[in-house]
Amino acid sequence: MYLFLFDVDGTLIHSGGAGKKALEEVFYEIYEVENAMEGIKPDGKTDIEIIKEILMKKTGIKDPDESIINIIVNEYLSRLEKTINNPDYRVVEGAKEFVQKIHYSKRNLQGLATGNLEMGAKIKLKPSGLLKYFRFGGFGSDSQDRVEILKIAAERAQKFAEEEIERVYVVGDTPRDIKAAKEAGFLSVAVATGNYSYNELLKHNPDFLFTSLKDPDAVKLLLDWDLYV
Repeated sequence: MYLFLFDVDGTLIHSGGAGKKALEEVFYEIYEVENAMEGIKPDGKTDIEIIKEILMKKTGIKDPDESIINIIVNEYLSRLEKTINNPDYRVVEGAKEFVQKIHYSKRNLQGLATGNLEMGAKIKLKPSGLLKYFRFGGFGSDSQDRVEILKIAAERAQKFAEEEIERVYVVGDTPRDIKAAKEAGFLSVAVATGNYSYNELLKHNPDFLFTSLKDPDAVKLLLDWDLYV
């Protein structure tokens, strides 16, 4: 049995800047900080890492306690429910078809492995119609360490598996996804559908690299057609 763990932003969907807008609204309301995400590169980071980075760089709070983080998280999720409904939201090319092929296969499982908070990931995926295909995952609310997030997702997957998982593919669009997959002992599948180009991702030596999940070689190579035909 093979397991596929998917990142969310840039891999499955483009939120149309929903997360950025929601966070900036929160920081403006609480700290009167304008354009809080300016100069912050979120790719491959967990939501909590991003929040802490903004706090440190834009408010001077270098070691926020849990109560501060919780207030920001709750306000962020509340706003994300609204900002996710925007005209620029879209499903990444080929993602829906790829996910559906895994869902209907005989010997494959799939879950999420994302820096998004669990509720944030669900909010972001809901408009896409993809959420129903993911019963488990590892999230930024589980850990700030991407490797740990992957391992948690794999552990949860085993509960749904009818047999031992032989191989784990980590599908993502950033160098951090590639690095975490390698450190976790999993196979890295990079797709150039986010903010990193094909050549930029190539420099990090992923096990597999595709322009998008629409690439016919992605399904053929990763799933092995005989597993689901």
